[in-house]
Amino acid sequence: MEGSINDARRTNYLVLLRTCYEIYGIYEPLLALFAVYSVAVVVYRLYLHPLARFPGPKLAAATGWYEFYHDVFRGGQYLYEIESMHRKYGPIIRINPHELVVNDPDFYNTVFVAANTRRTDKWSGLEGIGLRGSLAFTRDHDLHRIRRKRYEPFFSRLSVSRIEPIIVDEAKLLAKQLEASSKTGRVIELEHVMSAFTGDVITTLCSEKSPDMIRHPEFGKGWHTSLYNFPSCFRAGAFNSFLEYSTDHINTAKREMLSVDKLEQNNKSSVFRYVLSTDMPQAERDTERLAREAALLFGAGSVTTTRFFSVTIYYTLRNRQIRDRLSAELKDVMAGYPSTLPTWQELDRLPYLHAIVKEGLRYACPFVLSSSLAAWSSLSHKFSSRLSYGVMRHLSRISPDSALHYKQWTIPPGTPVGMSSYSLHTDPETFPEPFKFMPERWLGEYNPKMNRSWVPFTRGSRNCLGMNLAYAQIYWGLAVMFRPGGPRLELYETNESDIRPVLDFLGPLPKSGSRGLRVTVS
Repeated sequence: MEGSINDARRTNYLVLLRTCYEIYGIYEPLLALFAVYSVAVVVYRLYLHPLARFPGPKLAAATGWYEFYHDVFRGGQYLYEIESMHRKYGPIIRINPHELVVNDPDFYNTVFVAANTRRTDKWSGLEGIGLRGSLAFTRDHDLHRIRRKRYEPFFSRLSVSRIEPIIVDEAKLLAKQLEASSKTGRVIELEHVMSAFTGDVITTLCSEKSPDMIRHPEFGKGWHTSLYNFPSCFRAGAFNSFLEYSTDHINTAKREMLSVDKLEQNNKSSVFRYVLSTDMPQAERDTERLAREAALLFGAGSVTTTRFFSVTIYYTLRNRQIRDRLSAELKDVMAGYPSTLPTWQELDRLPYLHAIVKEGLRYACPFVLSSSLAAWSSLSHKFSSRLSYGVMRHLSRISPDSALHYKQWTIPPGTPVGMSSYSLHTDPETFPEPFKFMPERWLGEYNPKMNRSWVPFTRGSRNCLGMNLAYAQIYWGLAVMFRPGGPRLELYETNESDIRPVLDFLGPLPKSGSRGLRVTVS
């Protein structure tokens, strides 16, 4: 009996072996062809590619898997590998088969130029997350210019001042909700609070309907969590609700465009009422495309500003001198709160508050995602449950028509060239003690190179569209929280390791297991 079983197993094994051999025989030519093709690609990239002569590790030049390995298997470490490359190879390096990175602040204005200087295309690895056709994911220079032109007036300083009452009302509610928490003694995850504040503002501007997350007992914790699980947030229920708000509002605005009377009465308080009243080409008015614009505005307008608040509030609470000096400066201008109030531009003119904002933005900049992280994040978001936005990775631009020149190097047209705000903002030659939060560095006579290297909103034709809106939220958020008589926040079991990034995965991440910025209100 046992012998029969062994014979049967042997027969099955031989059948399996024969089947594998037959399959191999069928696909052997294809495998051989693939091997030859792969070798040819590597040889081309190393020796014949237009970037073949640029410095950098040969493995990075040969394959994108090198970048993928450091970002995915090592957990968001390619930024630090790039810094190591710069130390070894110099200020200009080839970091993958197609892309260069330059670490030199004097070259920044060559890469990030105004629209009338030369054409600038976008290099992006985020095509697959559902925002194709939105402004930030428009690759072509001319199409980007057409799209951006319709939005820019709405986000000008003058227009943001017009919609400032929306921001002020949300800021007042923010302070009220925090003050109410003092009666309970509860521990507050402040990132949820600030995410609710910024999210309510941008949702109101996109859809004229606030989700009132700031009134929620947990400050819209589910919304915050789903949003920070990037890019799966674009498929999450909370985010789908936002898209429904926006889509309904866009369709309503389109219908009202047919009525001249309603159009004349319309104060265009939402971004889409405004852009639909412009000469936007008919092809650009597709509701689905505009809804993707709304999604982009929400992500850019909420998450990045929340990151700023987390960093700035933490360091302000940690240093009693910073906190007391800020409160003293706010005393006169906020004396009439909540009935008589300054404008955000008046708050901007307060020297110490202005210095705190600049220093906070130096720490917490916009967000960039590499192609390898984009590919991985489409499969998994397990690393992003505590995402804090800020530039760590480089941001790349393409000069499609003309070569760029850096020292002895000629960069061919069509080459993605990246630069990192993180590297510029942490350069010890420009910012002594770069990892120390020092608003005083921006007071009095300071090194003019600091402004040259300070690029939280980038520059050029594709700089941050919502910069003025971000400033208005930032100044009002800080003013209501740190004014004399405002909510008295105290750090709760939070230290610098909960704020300082150690991983670059979709943005800077703190230590594993961090619970973020937590406070109590007394």
